[in-house]
Amino acid sequence: MNKKITVSKLGPDKQLVKSKKQYFVGNAWLSDVSLKLKIKDQKVYLANFSNGGRTKVHYHQGGQILVVTAGKGMLVFYKKTSLQNNNVKIKKSFQMALEKGDVAFIPKNTLHWHGALKGNNFVHMAFNLFTNGKESKTMWYDSDFLSYATKIK
Repeated sequence: MNKKITVSKLGPDKQLVKSKKQYFVGNAWLSDVSLKLKIKDQKVYLANFSNGGRTKVHYHQGGQILVVTAGKGMLVFYKKTSLQNNNVKIKKSFQMALEKGDVAFIPKNTLHWHGALKGNNFVHMAFNLFTNGKESKTMWYDSDFLSYATKIK
């Protein structure tokens, strides 16, 4: 084989965790797999959530695939019921428990959160799909996870 193979140990990326901390509730850490392995055509993260840690409500402008590698977690989808400035009324539309070996596809522009169930750890690989050959953005919200979400600037 002529191509160089890149191998990297995965663990918390302290700089990435610090820069993304505002987008998580509870204890979570990330590792940018695509950066470590020099993958250029999609964004890949290892996400590790402890004892109920989870993402805030968000959506991706491109689709996302989650591959669960350990623990027990949850994926929750929302419908936007109204929009006023940066505030959105939300209503839970679907939820599913996730555990090791599960794979979930989150369609682009679908409001959701994912993370560990209380008292559990949860680890997944997140494949953020590119749109038109470019990295798609993620839009983040502060929320009560029940009825409202406010866009984080």
